[in-house]
Order: sequence, then C-alpha cells, then structure tokens
Amino acid sequence: MKLISLLIALLLTGLLVKQQLDSSSSNTEVEEVVNSEGITTPKIPTSSKDIRKFEDDMNNFMQDTADKRAEKLEESLGK
Repeated sequence: MKLISLLIALLLTGLLVKQQLDSSSSNTEVEEVVNSEGITTPKIPTSSKDIRKFEDDMNNFMQDTADKRAEKLEESLGK
C-alpha cells in the first residue's frame, strides 16, 4: 500500500514538473499581449559590463509603459 501511494505521489509530481517545464506555458500568452501592444522589452545582458545599459533601458521601458497606460486611462475617462 505504501508503494502504491509512493508511485502515485511520484506520478503526480512528474506531471506537475512536466506541466511547469512545458514550452507551451503561459509565457507565450504574455509575449502575445506584449507584442500586440507594440511594446519592446529590453534584452537581458549577457555580460556584467552591460548591466548599467540594461538598467537605463529598463527604467526607460517602465517610464514609457507608464506613460502609455496613463494615456489610455485618460482616453477611457474622457469618453
């Protein structure tokens, strides 16, 4: 009985891990939303010397996104 419970637990764990690692996860949904709004995200740096540029790019990205959302909010409230 303990062996059967262990096998069921391992099966469930394996299915959950497979589901988390599946390439068709919700990340593609997020990418579709981001791409449909015309937003380009900054690329993550691969070397330590690019971190400062990434920080600046990320700050600009956040400001631009906030400005676009504020404009949409103003438009929706103005109607």
